[in-house]
Amino acid sequence: MSDYIKDVFRRHKYLIGAFFIPFLLMEIIAVIMKVEPFGNQSFLIVDALHQYLPFFADYQEKLQSADSLFYSFHGGLGYNFWGLWAYYLASPLNLIIVLCSKETLNMVLSHLFIIKIALCCFTSAFYFRKKRGRDEFSIIAFGMAYGFSSYIVGYSWNIMWMEVMILLPVILYGVDKLIKEHDGRLYCFALFLSLWSNFYISYMTCLFLVLWYILYEHKNIKEFVKNGVRFAGYSLLSGAMAAVVLIPAYLGIMQTSSAKLEFPKNLWYGTFGDLFSRHFLGTTPLAMSVNDGEINLYCGILTVMMALFYLTLREIHWSVKIRRLVLLVLLFFSFNMPVLGYIWHGFHNQYGIPNRYAFLYIFLLLSMAYDGYCVLVRKGRRCAWKFYISCVLTGILIAVTILTAKNRPDWSAVYLTAAVTAVYTIIFLLYRKKVLRKKVFTTMICVMLSVEMAVMAVIGFKENDTVDVEEYFQDTKSVAQIKELYQNNISDRMELMSGRMLDESIWHTLNCMTLFGSTAQGNVVDMMDQLGFYTGVNEYLYEGCTPFTNQLFSVRYQIYRPQDSRLTPFRPLDTAGNVTVYKNLYHTGIAYGMDSEIKYWNYQDYNPFYVQNDLAKKAYGINGLFQMIETRRPELTDCEITSDNGEGEYVFKNTSARPDNMVFTIKSTVDRELYIHFDGSQVENTIIEKNGEQILTGRLNSQILYLGDIKAGDEIRIKLQLKQDDVMSGVVRLTAAQLNRNVMDRLAAEMETQTMEITKSESSRIEGSISMKKAGTLFFGIPYDKGWKVWVDGKRVKTKALGKAFLTTEIPKGNHTIVLSYTPPGFWIGALVSVVGFVIFSLLLYFFRKKKIRKLQRND
Repeated sequence: MSDYIKDVFRRHKYLIGAFFIPFLLMEIIAVIMKVEPFGNQSFLIVDALHQYLPFFADYQEKLQSADSLFYSFHGGLGYNFWGLWAYYLASPLNLIIVLCSKETLNMVLSHLFIIKIALCCFTSAFYFRKKRGRDEFSIIAFGMAYGFSSYIVGYSWNIMWMEVMILLPVILYGVDKLIKEHDGRLYCFALFLSLWSNFYISYMTCLFLVLWYILYEHKNIKEFVKNGVRFAGYSLLSGAMAAVVLIPAYLGIMQTSSAKLEFPKNLWYGTFGDLFSRHFLGTTPLAMSVNDGEINLYCGILTVMMALFYLTLREIHWSVKIRRLVLLVLLFFSFNMPVLGYIWHGFHNQYGIPNRYAFLYIFLLLSMAYDGYCVLVRKGRRCAWKFYISCVLTGILIAVTILTAKNRPDWSAVYLTAAVTAVYTIIFLLYRKKVLRKKVFTTMICVMLSVEMAVMAVIGFKENDTVDVEEYFQDTKSVAQIKELYQNNISDRMELMSGRMLDESIWHTLNCMTLFGSTAQGNVVDMMDQLGFYTGVNEYLYEGCTPFTNQLFSVRYQIYRPQDSRLTPFRPLDTAGNVTVYKNLYHTGIAYGMDSEIKYWNYQDYNPFYVQNDLAKKAYGINGLFQMIETRRPELTDCEITSDNGEGEYVFKNTSARPDNMVFTIKSTVDRELYIHFDGSQVENTIIEKNGEQILTGRLNSQILYLGDIKAGDEIRIKLQLKQDDVMSGVVRLTAAQLNRNVMDRLAAEMETQTMEITKSESSRIEGSISMKKAGTLFFGIPYDKGWKVWVDGKRVKTKALGKAFLTTEIPKGNHTIVLSYTPPGFWIGALVSVVGFVIFSLLLYFFRKKKIRKLQRND
């Protein structure tokens, strides 16, 4: 066995090195940047911190407790976990988290991140080895050019995408085998793994594969058609095998805000120079950008030079070069054309992560460059002179980039690129003049490329930076203690008053309403906005709660930490460490009986206090929950009001950004429980003062704010700082209201009389009972989803969406038992298609095996 292992290492030492060299380099970077266990930092930045890590925590808990993967109440009032799992978590590599504790989850994912980057280098090296036909150092260098490209370094925090980048070289090699050997097994299985791991980025791969096949060098029309049938068949089979993920994921994603088709109206983003400058050595990778014209393209200066060299070679047929060039140019122009970019992104806006399909362009460029390298090595000095042409062309491209760039280029990057181009040119000159032998020459340029990529990787990850684990996760154990004591079933919803990361409540696997993620239902986002909660395109947070919405959504506990400044009408209950849990004054439930008039609820008013008042009136016949308070026009500094509708809405223009651009003053004439709500897309910061003392500050717009019990004579000042940008105008709408606590007490008492009491609850099944005074509507504080099935007294009943957002059903008068069960829409159809797909694939494997045996028998 040891001899066999030694033989494998001897024959594949460079291929093995293509994994371990990048892996060790990444571990050195981890040491330098003090990533756990070498310090207290984490590679999981941006949304990896705010979204993915919390979702991994929920997934880990489900795996370790053998809970259903269908549904979760650990966010968003409940969400389709299977759909979210398909988008973020489905990679088989992620199963490693079942072996670790929650305390080490951050560290494990940081090093899984390293492994995935090393695997990108490895699989691309595998592809180049198959092209070269031998194991040599060049595959390490060009593999690193892919795995350490600015795209992968910049976007590596999107850890759920990485499998698609890992599998792309294997898929393309599979296409070669399908066309040349009529064997599509590798292609089919690799594409299946890609689709299973992340269907969204795999969509981009699939679109690329169609173009790749069309522009492939087929022998003739007949072969194009025959291979096309095979290509389509194996592609569909890979989709069928992944159907149990794809079908539910598609149905889920169509419920999000992103499902709306809104084609961009702009024709171009920028210029050739703006895009091509991102190839330059020294350009730092982008982790995020609000400019959709930004891009990560750097993959080595030698790569660009060798790709240009590839185009000069007579040894590669002109039709092959034209096909590759057409595809490359199409991708390049897609980066600059909003409509094409929109299509590449799955008819989806880019939302701060531009040009997510650039890895396809990078790998295509590397493929052309490596083909050129292989010809250079094979033909030697006979064709090396053509490299001078590529040097000239590189210089011309640098000059054109400088001349056409709309944005001023980074001159240090220009000088570095020019200098490295000159060094490569000198090395080629020495080789051409026979000063350097071929082996020395090839080793030198490959080492230079490797050093290029390694240095840029170090710079890139330093630029990305890390997050301090202690800063974000210091309260994990304390919150876990609170959860264990007080979260007994799904009715015990619990929220952090403010999260250090957006989905922190999900990180602690609390039964909560907070959700920031690409699978958030658009209708629920819209409804939560109408109710006064803070929302975004794909998020709704707990910020904006009132006593009524806490009651409605069964928020029984709030968790406070020393840094929290928001006021609450809840009462202190217990502490753990520096964490304090507060309890709701009222008894809450996951579901309530309501009057049938609720179907006429007017939830479309811009004023959330009116929306809540109308809900209380239609559901329980109770009026006057919130009473509006008249507010005066604001005081202005460097700002002008151009229009006033008389109801607290002001159109303005500002000339600068000042802390007191707009100042609203509310002088209370009576004792009251005060709430305010204001909208203003141009509001950059808010300071709220009570009697001259600051009580709240930060991003406070677009949500209801509780300002506590205000005494007669108290003065509230709300200071708005407006943005200083290209717009310098906008609309601010402010509403103030007082809660009638007597009305709230009556409302809570009425809700309590018709509360569904939980008798048994699991993540995808709920059982309970309710007593209805009269026939009406049973409202569940759960997002409407066709996957929910409801039985009343053992009889299946129809469900409806209240306000297109919340689950309801009609229910008769009297005592009733209620059962809810959830299965992701499309799951069973997808499972059936997957089973059929795997059966067909197994038969194909059997067919190929029998064919191989027959061939061996004939040879004998």
